[in-house]
Amino acid sequence: MVVAKTQTSSGQQVRTEADKQPWLLEILDPSWKLPSSRAGRYPVRPNGGIGHTPHLKRAITLLKYGMFLGTMRGTGPWRIFGLMLATAGIICAPARAVGEGPRFSFATVRELARSLAAKDYQPEQNTDLPDALKKLTYDQYQSIRFRPEHNLWKDDHVRFMVQFFQRGYLYQDPVKIHVIDGGQVSDVAFSPQQFDYGSNRVPNNLPASLQFGGFRLLYPMNSPQKMDEVAEFLGASYFRALGGPQRYGSSLRGLAVDTAESSGEEFPRFTEFWLEKPPQLAGGIRVYSLLNSPSVAGGYSFTIQPGGGTVVEVEASLFFRKSPRKIGLAPLGSLFLMGQNRERFFPDYRPQVHDADGLLFEDRAGNWTWRPLVNPAKTFQLSRFPVSELKGFGLMQRSRNFADYDDLQSRFELRASYWVEPGAHWGSGALELVEIPTLNDYNDNIVAYWTPSEKPAPGQELHLTYRISALLTEAEHAPLLRVQSTRIRPENGDSPARFVIDFAGTSPRLDDLSAPGSAKIHVSQGQVRNLVVQTNDASGGWQVFFDLTGAGNNRTELRLRLQSGEEPVSEIWAYDYQKSN
Repeated sequence: MVVAKTQTSSGQQVRTEADKQPWLLEILDPSWKLPSSRAGRYPVRPNGGIGHTPHLKRAITLLKYGMFLGTMRGTGPWRIFGLMLATAGIICAPARAVGEGPRFSFATVRELARSLAAKDYQPEQNTDLPDALKKLTYDQYQSIRFRPEHNLWKDDHVRFMVQFFQRGYLYQDPVKIHVIDGGQVSDVAFSPQQFDYGSNRVPNNLPASLQFGGFRLLYPMNSPQKMDEVAEFLGASYFRALGGPQRYGSSLRGLAVDTAESSGEEFPRFTEFWLEKPPQLAGGIRVYSLLNSPSVAGGYSFTIQPGGGTVVEVEASLFFRKSPRKIGLAPLGSLFLMGQNRERFFPDYRPQVHDADGLLFEDRAGNWTWRPLVNPAKTFQLSRFPVSELKGFGLMQRSRNFADYDDLQSRFELRASYWVEPGAHWGSGALELVEIPTLNDYNDNIVAYWTPSEKPAPGQELHLTYRISALLTEAEHAPLLRVQSTRIRPENGDSPARFVIDFAGTSPRLDDLSAPGSAKIHVSQGQVRNLVVQTNDASGGWQVFFDLTGAGNNRTELRLRLQSGEEPVSEIWAYDYQKSN
């Protein structure tokens, strides 16, 4: 080992070559401390970045001084020695650095979830949140703004920025937020200086321990000069994503537990997030999250790729403390007040009011089903669609003309549709659609999710992957006629309920659909009368109408599909009808 000083037999210290060249000590002994004049060359990150370990420090020194010696003017051996040092630095740096410790990844958050599920559930008490924030109204909460000068990564030359939400109103639970940079983790600290509270009166001494309510991601999606919101995570396990010129409407959730059960619904929530800082030119970002509730803990990874149809790749591992009655995977939520199929009067000037107007799904056999949404008159209704293997489902907004809504503020025609494509191992189960009565246009009253046939057992891990696409246009579809509209004349006196369904699009198997038997229809109650299939000269599509008699006050399930011979030429139209009293 090289030392800095040696002594003669008389005890006199002499300078060695290593003393003249202290970088040799940096190479051969990483524990050697730099003199104060050289200190600070390798700043240490919070939590200790792997880029600042002794091994990587040695590699950097090898590379730096090797390049210096390799370019020296002088004897050939020094040049050769320098090039050898530089090569050694390049070779050893990655291996040494990675070997120092594990990088944060999905495996990390998965193990955190496993460990959390092994402990008893501890609900949040929120005693640290001042009453002034708890009692905020909707409008007061909306008036709170995150100050753009505090955007995360604002000066880091990456294409994403992050803004945070204040706790308060409905969003009272604390959410811890961390940043992953170079594989290492640091915390994002809350400060009231990050927010403009407007006219709201909030305490001046809000502590840094208050944490956040959630966050939003910004990205130059529509113009390089403007940062657009591309996703947000706020409240329980809710999140949303946008693509292109879309507007927020329907919502996404991490997990649904016991939805529409008599015991009441359980709402898991995301308690902690890790935002992975993307490279400078990256067009995507990864977010990790920890989910917790009385029944389950879970680790999630969201890989978000903004664009005209923004895509979110989801991976999750769920660990169950106990077996719930029912779980809903990839749950979607939406608002439906009234649409083309409205059967009762609403005192509203707008023709339609909804964030989505139908549930669309496809099974592995290639059968597509369209179920128009309903705002029930009196009580919620639950519809089940058993599927042996699901290929995709979504809450879709098919009415895309401004005149369908005539609402300049809400712009329902621009609301994002969400299409979910399951990964492997979802198995058999059923799509469930929950529709809840509403008289307003600001509360979600629609929920759709996939529920597996087998209920998870306590201690069991459920791993799943799926893709979510935020769309303005329809999801990729087989060449089938699609349902364009559903209109209903409710039963009135001696006149039975009449259904009028318009189909649009093209199909390679189109013949004369007005021939007898071209419409296959099934009803669970009553009888079908006056079934007619005819061309729609105005739209270029096809129109079907029929009367439903004898169903009484019973809830009736209807299914209809157009066929050419025995070959289907349309998606399946499904509907649940109940006479309004």
